Amino acid sequence: MDILEQIKSDRVQRKQKKPLRPTLFDRISGLVKEYGLGESFLEKLSRPEDFLLEEKAEFARIRNKPPFRIPLFSMAEQKEYVITLAIINKIKNPYLEFAQSPEEIALSKLLFELNPALGEDKLASYHFETLLHYERAKITVKELAMDFPRQMVPGLEKPFVENEELTEDSPEKLLEQLQNFVAKVDESQMR
Repeated sequence: MDILEQIKSDRVQRKQKKPLRPTLFDRISGLVKEYGLGESFLEKLSRPEDFLLEEKAEFARIRNKPPFRIPLFSMAEQKEYVITLAIINKIKNPYLEFAQSPEEIALSKLLFELNPALGEDKLASYHFETLLHYERAKITVKELAMDFPRQMVPGLEKPFVENEELTEDSPEKLLEQLQNFVAKVDESQMR
């Protein structure tokens, strides 16, 4: 291909229509308007743990994203505009682009601190609470598995304990529950 054909090809590609995508401001502004977020929400953002519905990962259910239609263009009043900018400036992480509820806005900070390398597919599919429990469960599984490696059969998800009932609060039972939760999230991701 000579230089003239290359120039023509480049021009044609630049002229192709690209779909409009809502910006981060449009997304957060839409959430501010939809949920009526105000100053009290900004104060709660300093305590993101308060937004967790379930405290323990081993009992957590897998939550999908709440439905939210992002407005293509934001028509915010001055108060909403100020709140939107304050949220964006306070959170400052790339996971905010996937938030679809006030809880997800708050939890995005914790999730980003825990694992800044989550893929877009997980961020777009799962509620941030599920992902937060998932990441914490993976860490806890590694820590627990290191505590009693001789009792574990490599490659199996269940502890190897012969003729012994596991009590509800035993480390082995906790490990089993956490591994089941991690496996459920990974399984549902494959579908």
